[in-house]
Amino acid sequence: MAVATLEIKKKWVFKVQGRMIYLYQKNETTGDLIYPDETIANGLMFEGTAFIFPFVTNDPNVLVGNNNPNLVEPATVDEDAHVNLPIMLTLAVIDYVKAQMAENVGNIEMKEYWMREFNRKVGDYQSNKMRRNKVQVSSPFGIR
Repeated sequence: MAVATLEIKKKWVFKVQGRMIYLYQKNETTGDLIYPDETIANGLMFEGTAFIFPFVTNDPNVLVGNNNPNLVEPATVDEDAHVNLPIMLTLAVIDYVKAQMAENVGNIEMKEYWMREFNRKVGDYQSNKMRRNKVQVSSPFGIR
């Protein structure tokens, strides 16, 4: 059964509890949550991210062929481990570490530069995540 996109929020609800995702269907007459009474033939698609391991053995930003890499937690964290972050946040972490190193040697100007770069990259990452539509209503008496 194909459900129009706008009707999905009216008919379906999900709840995340730990590592489990529970799917419920809304009863249209009472509004109660019930177990789905129909078969979902093609499966479900969830979009989102979960950082299960803070450090991994493979770079999470590099594809293996055309597939995502297998992310395996290393037994010990050393120089070969990769931080499990998107590329923009990884670059921001590098700028933060450079700022801390500049502060340790007493170079405040370089510390401030690297902190500006850090904040800019974190801001870019946050703004790229937000998808907003901007609607501007013009007055019927406005000049066009």
